Amino acid sequence: MKVSRFSTAAAAVSACALALAGSAMAAYPGFSTLKPNGAQRGTDAKVTITGERLDDFEGMIFMSPGFTMKSVDKVEKSKVELTLGVGADIPPGYYMMRVRTKTGISHMRPFFVGQFPNAEEKEPNNDFDAPQAATMNTTVEGLVTNEDVDYYKVTLKKGERLSLEVDGLRLGYVVFDPYIAVLNKDRFEIANSDDTILHRQDGFLTMTAPEDGDYTIMIRESSYRGAGNNYYRLHIGNFRRPEAVYPSGGKIGSTTKVRFIDSTGESFEEEVKLPADTDERYMLLPKSQGAPPSGNPFRVSAFDNTLEAEPNNDIATATTSAGDPIALNGIIGEAKDVDVFKMPLKKGMKLDLRCYAQTLGSPLDPVIGVMNEKGNSLGNNDDGGGLRRLDSKLTVNIPADGNYFIRVTDHLERGGPTFVYRLEVMASEPELAFSSPEYSVNDTHLRQFVAVPRGGRYATLVNVSRNNVSGDYKWVAPNLPPGVKLLNDVMPGSLPNTPLVFEATADAPLAGAAVPIKLTSVDPAVKTVGKLRQEFDMVRSGNVRYYSEIDDNLPVAVVEEAPYSLEIVKPTVPLVAQGLMDLKVVAKRKEGFKAPIRVFMMWKPPGISSLGEATIAEGQNECTFVLDANANVAAGKWNFVVMGEVEGGNGRVYNASPFCEVTTAPAYMTAPAMALAAVEQGKETELTCKLDGTLPFNGDAEASVIGVPDTISIEPAKINKDTKEVSFKVKTNEKSPIGKQGNLFVMVKVPVEGGITTHRIGVGSTLRIDKPRAAPAAAPAQVAANTKPGEAPKPAAAPAKPLSRLEQLRAEAQAKK
Repeated sequence: MKVSRFSTAAAAVSACALALAGSAMAAYPGFSTLKPNGAQRGTDAKVTITGERLDDFEGMIFMSPGFTMKSVDKVEKSKVELTLGVGADIPPGYYMMRVRTKTGISHMRPFFVGQFPNAEEKEPNNDFDAPQAATMNTTVEGLVTNEDVDYYKVTLKKGERLSLEVDGLRLGYVVFDPYIAVLNKDRFEIANSDDTILHRQDGFLTMTAPEDGDYTIMIRESSYRGAGNNYYRLHIGNFRRPEAVYPSGGKIGSTTKVRFIDSTGESFEEEVKLPADTDERYMLLPKSQGAPPSGNPFRVSAFDNTLEAEPNNDIATATTSAGDPIALNGIIGEAKDVDVFKMPLKKGMKLDLRCYAQTLGSPLDPVIGVMNEKGNSLGNNDDGGGLRRLDSKLTVNIPADGNYFIRVTDHLERGGPTFVYRLEVMASEPELAFSSPEYSVNDTHLRQFVAVPRGGRYATLVNVSRNNVSGDYKWVAPNLPPGVKLLNDVMPGSLPNTPLVFEATADAPLAGAAVPIKLTSVDPAVKTVGKLRQEFDMVRSGNVRYYSEIDDNLPVAVVEEAPYSLEIVKPTVPLVAQGLMDLKVVAKRKEGFKAPIRVFMMWKPPGISSLGEATIAEGQNECTFVLDANANVAAGKWNFVVMGEVEGGNGRVYNASPFCEVTTAPAYMTAPAMALAAVEQGKETELTCKLDGTLPFNGDAEASVIGVPDTISIEPAKINKDTKEVSFKVKTNEKSPIGKQGNLFVMVKVPVEGGITTHRIGVGSTLRIDKPRAAPAAAPAQVAANTKPGEAPKPAAAPAKPLSRLEQLRAEAQAKK
């Protein structure tokens, strides 16, 4: 069962409309609404899907088991009517599904499963004196428009329980903040609910009828706004709505006794059988007392439980726990309550502590700390738990063997019967997860699917995160649609990411599936399994995420053949360290297809860079990516892949190339930056490059200085495997720019077997062009003052020796003083 994650949005909820992430994009079929938004389990539901580009509708991809598509009743460009079968054993809650067409896959949308039959709102029902009659244990689907208030009437006996719960924000349309209340015949509110810790903007309440009679249920937007997409599902019944569960987690595969707690502190106990594997989306529903419309989040992990034993407010009375790893469970039961646990720990341990409270629907704002036996702090944390900002996370290093004490309290010293928490304490556990990056700003849905064209491929990048995990892993993708295969085999332990490429045969049937893709170690002794952990925004306004969903299944579908294909031309020579390489991509077009093709470079190995995309122009068939290797690139063989995107008339059409192997190798030569050369404008000089070392190669290599403007001429030079130094003649003219020409380098084209490798050496070299020296003034004829008439003039003094350039610069500097 999947559980949503609500962001730590501002308390005041904006009612501005929100376009669901990706719904306006033409990249796949639009999936705007699903009516009704849910159905009773064990029934067949007739639903209507609205959106865009739906006229080639093929089916649905259900991201969880238990659903079937019974029939497709009507297909139009912007609407599809069909019948869904909802399994009788599906727990109440919501489940994600996608539309699949012949040309693509849509974003996700939730579909709710309840234990009550559906009823529809019937307008007008916005008058307190003329409410719509409602039946107990029914789910009403309705809409709150601007300034709209909907009223429903139920008849109760004195002492009878009435519970309400609303799904509004969770339906995934807009930032809708519903307000619900129960009014008596005099219009006084007996009970109300706006926001809750458990469901955030979606409220719930429980009341007991003070007397026999009719009671009016009101639902509206909290600020009397509303809109044409403020849909709701209002559950009306006598169910019991627990706000918390204690303990709020248990060990995988165990049978655990839990206590469901109401807001008043009243509770009831049940024994529950927990699943055999960890599941961060697990929800717990009571089997007795009338199950609520949705469950309570419940942690399922590999840790044994320790339950607090009161009093345990200080070191002297601390509850003793076995030690790492363990889950400490407690309730901050009243104001200023403090819970303390004692644990024996060993020197050198690195301990991770994570406190789950608001993540599990608890109102607790936990503050955790670790102390030694003297009460000295090793560390503490208030916020920073990740999933919900107010939860806590802390890492400490244990300095010596001994008993240590873990302290839990509320940030504002509050407390109450539902202030439950679960504090998981462990040495750093091995963990492996992977996900695709966001391909567009503020759009977590774009290209987060695998739509494989018949006879083609689809590529997506995955980033792999490891915690205490190393070594190579194998990709496992069971239950792929017929005719589809994953081309990847091993995920190297040395890489942080990799492209996944899926390929479909030319005759693969149009079909889709939710694929539980995983990573398993090539070492059978390693049991850690890597899982997909992809996060999607379901309700977002600007940069604020109100509601998001995490999925561990990959949607894969076979779609119609693409009107083009791509192939990377395999290089005949290696890409050398500190070198460059042109990587050519060739397109094959179907007859008549001339549209431009955007080509994405899906991945580069460490040490290699290139532009992220290029375009094959309209009617053209080629583009080129320049691969740029740094000096530290590792020698090896790498699988490159590109993916194309075109506007295909019914949205964007994707097709990827096959893998193309590119080899990286050490450079045949290296050289430091060339010594600074200075020359006057219009004069000549030389740049000298000293080679540090070379590998043998046959023939001559051509070396050229790169990075100067056209007004500077630098003649190329020839070098061979024995060359230790090479000089370049530099010629400037009157248009050569004065100043430094920096970041120059020498490009060397070295002949090797198969072709030419391009090297860059002498990187960071500089040439300086100085302003021409002023011509010296002509010396005036000098006649001695004492020359007598008739005497020959005395010879003039010999001209001064020309100054060197260094002397000129010194003289100029002295003159400026």
